[in-house]
Amino acid sequence: MKLDPSPLAPGNRSLTGVFFGAEVALQTARVRPMLDALLRDLARGELRVIVDRTFPLREARAAHAYIETRAAFGRVVLIP
Repeated sequence: MKLDPSPLAPGNRSLTGVFFGAEVALQTARVRPMLDALLRDLARGELRVIVDRTFPLREARAAHAYIETRAAFGRVVLIP
């Protein structure tokens, strides 16, 4: 499936992710090396998520307000 990224431009939106779907079961020989590499990089600490701020879950409204300011650099995390 092709994705047209142009609708993401307004508002400086981004799309990040990995979806293996049925590939995991149907294309094991192709997918397994990719998963192994991702898990290896994660274990080595080479994959990092930049967390800008954390908020207690009870402050979800403040977290969303902060995100809407577009001042966040990295992820904003709600902590239960």
